[in-house]
Order: sequence, then C-alpha cells, then structure tokens
Amino acid sequence: MTTPDPALASAFLVLLEGEAGFGEPELTALARAEVMERLAAGAEVNGWYQGRTLLSQAVGWKRADMVELLLDHGAEVNAITHAPEGRLFAEPVAAEAYDPEIVRLLAARGADFAAFDRDVMAVATGADRIPAQNLPRDATRFAPVQRGDRNPQPMVNPFYIEQIRSFDSAYGGLRRHFGEGANPHPWQLSPAFSFERFGRTVTRLPDGRLVLIAGEHEDSYDPDFCIYNDVCVLDGAGGVEYFTYPVEDFPPTDFHTATLMGDHILIIGNLGYRGQRQDGITQVLRLDLKSWRVTRVQTTGDNPGWISRHSATLQDGEIIASGGKIDPGFRDFEGVHALDTKRLRWRRIS
Repeated sequence: MTTPDPALASAFLVLLEGEAGFGEPELTALARAEVMERLAAGAEVNGWYQGRTLLSQAVGWKRADMVELLLDHGAEVNAITHAPEGRLFAEPVAAEAYDPEIVRLLAARGADFAAFDRDVMAVATGADRIPAQNLPRDATRFAPVQRGDRNPQPMVNPFYIEQIRSFDSAYGGLRRHFGEGANPHPWQLSPAFSFERFGRTVTRLPDGRLVLIAGEHEDSYDPDFCIYNDVCVLDGAGGVEYFTYPVEDFPPTDFHTATLMGDHILIIGNLGYRGQRQDGITQVLRLDLKSWRVTRVQTTGDNPGWISRHSATLQDGEIIASGGKIDPGFRDFEGVHALDTKRLRWRRIS
C-alpha cells in the first residue's frame, strides 16, 4: 500500500495547523520550507497518513492553494481519502469538497463528477455561471417535464434553464420561484422538471464542455419521479444547450455509462422503468457530438444483459463493462464483458 513520505506528511500537517493559527510561527515557517523542499525532490504525496490522504487534509482545512500544490505534484484526485478502518464508506476527495474554489479546482483536474455532493454540482460543472432567468408570472406552465418530438429537440425553457443553473429538485425549484404550496399541474398528470438526479453521467469533452446525460429524480413513490431522456451541454462559462428526444429514439435512461469515442459518446446500459427492462438485452445508444442526435446501436455477441450501475473502461478499442446490477431480479453482476467498438460485438471475458 502506498504511503506518503512520512517527513513530508508530518510537516504538511504542521503547516496546515500553523497557518490556521494553531501553531508557533517559527515552527510553521520551518514546516513550509520542509514541505516545499520535499515536494521539489519528488516525495510521494499519495496514500494514507494517520488514516487520511494529504489531499483530503488540505480539502478539510479549505486550503485551495495546498490542494493545487498537491495536485501539481501528483496527488491522485480520485483516490479514496480514508484508510478502510477510517470510514464506513470509502469516498474520493470530491465528496468532501464544499468550498467553491476547491470544488472548481478538483473538477478542472479530473475529479469524478459522481463523487461531488449534489449541493455543489452547479459549482463543479460551471452551471452556476448561467445567467439568472427572468421567469414570467405564469412560468408554472413551463414546469412539467416534456419529451421531445424531434431527434434532437432543442428546448429554450426558462424554468428548465433556471433549474439547470441551480441543479435544483422539482420541489425546491417550485418553492423557490413560486412560493410554498406551488402546484403548477395535477401531480397525477406530469412531474415537474428536476435537475437534481441520480444515475446521470457527466462527460468532459476535449474542448472543456461537459455533456450531462439523462438520469432519474427520486423514486416511484414521489410525484415528481421521472427517468429522463435528455442531454445538457455546459461550456463552464455560462453557455448551455438543452435537448430532449422522442422515447422511441432515446428511451428514459439512468444508471448507464458514457464512453467518449472521438466524435460520439456510447451510452451503455440502463435501469429504466420496470416495463422497459429486457432480459438478455444490453441497451447501447450513440450520441453524435456534432448533431446531438441519439441513435440505437445494434450489437452482436455475448452481451451482459440488462445491466445498470456498472463501470465501463475503454481499453485497446474495447469497452470493458463490469460490476453493477443485472435484471430481472436486480442481481449483482459478476461477469466481465467487452464490446468491440468497431465491430460492435460483445464477448464475455469472465
């Protein structure tokens, strides 16, 4: 198991505490000199020291400068922050980040967006830079979820854009804009649009834009439960594009994976509504990054089945799918399958 350089780690903690006002100035100055000298010499920064990573310590002390320093010297942004005995649930450092400057820094350095708390997702993605919308008095009519009639169907909906800007839930957005008890429509007919979701993917393009794909809000007991079939593109500087689709082309999709393949993204897997799930079928969709059109992909071979909550890794022209759940029965998926991205043929590895 990797451990950080002990002298570096000890000096780093003394530095953090001292510069927060909990140490002697002379000792703090010596600790800073030691830290800089050891980093310059290539000291190991990863691994656990006293149960935590150094990066986690810097995030906990809200020291963006120290976070950046560690990242510049090789700290792994998606490493698990606590030793197994230190936390019941192992999480990467993004899960601990709430300071906006640190959140933006971690996101820019490749932190997994799925790890960020929902309360900071607007900051992590740059959605908070979208200009505030001037909602009309009758804006409640824009609140219900709409499916597309075209592939893709761009939507310029002020309530939707405001929800994207804040990553708010349906309930939260309605209360924030229309007050307590806001009810724009009979709950039984249509849920209100939410951008607070589970099972959504966020893919960073080479030009820095983020592509957010579908996901679900809440569960079937909630009046605003919805599995979405949409794509949102954020440029991080306040620009936003939003598309939705006919369900025939892009079924409601959640807990999928999204793999960047040059000019397109392959979307693999889906939990979906109960009536969608098909035994022995793996849903594969193609999102074109120029036209934003979504098309179904027909594959051959030994596919994993109706898989969701899995991981997907691109290796030597194949997408390796493993882990997660398989339906029917929402069983643990124990196999490993590979999709040849040229022939679109699956093979079972184990």
